[in-house]
Amino acid sequence: MWGNEPPLDRRVRTFFSGDTTWLHVAGVVEETRMVTMTGENPIVMYLPHEQSGFPGEGQVLVIQTDRDLATVMAAVRQLVRELDSRVALARAGTMDEVVRTSLAEPLRLRFFLMLFGGLALVLGLVGVYGVVSYSVTRRRGEFGIRMALGAGPTRVLREVVRGGMTPVAIGVGMGLIATLALSRLLRNFLYEIGPTDPISLAVSAAALLGVGILAALLPGWRAGKVDPVSALRAE
Repeated sequence: MWGNEPPLDRRVRTFFSGDTTWLHVAGVVEETRMVTMTGENPIVMYLPHEQSGFPGEGQVLVIQTDRDLATVMAAVRQLVRELDSRVALARAGTMDEVVRTSLAEPLRLRFFLMLFGGLALVLGLVGVYGVVSYSVTRRRGEFGIRMALGAGPTRVLREVVRGGMTPVAIGVGMGLIATLALSRLLRNFLYEIGPTDPISLAVSAAALLGVGILAALLPGWRAGKVDPVSALRAE
């Protein structure tokens, strides 16, 4: 708000609910997540009790302790009753529970995305294997002729894998483009990581390419083991 100038002892007015009271800046703290763990951080101002013009509908008491939660809560309830018996205490919990509750929806979404992603990966593996295996079966005579003319098993294997990986590589490229295009929709479901994180995208692309290579290796290995005499006799 004041650039590089020190903000301490400066004054601000929020005009919240028509309030025009001047507030003195007492300190600056690190930004924290107030609404959700994954959403954008709103502009947050901590208001000291001495400067507050209204008590509010509720307050949150934060206690740092290494003691048992039940023991601490019993002591807090007793102290509150001694200070003001009209004050009611609501639910109590640890900060770990607060974080887990806030992340419940993104975690459920992550589970289903992982489930559907795993199924898609398995279907892709089976699909690539089936297509390449069918292609090898159809070209069995061709491979026999090539090997009879001097082509080695490694060359045949390399050609089969290259042919099977072409559509996989095109699909991975299109998937990366779609991910970049839909990055804004994914931003709200991610925590402390961007939707265009290069490491995540690289690992995902490498995993898909690796699965494609595995799916094409077995048919390619079978093609390299074709007996030229048997293949030509079958033709």
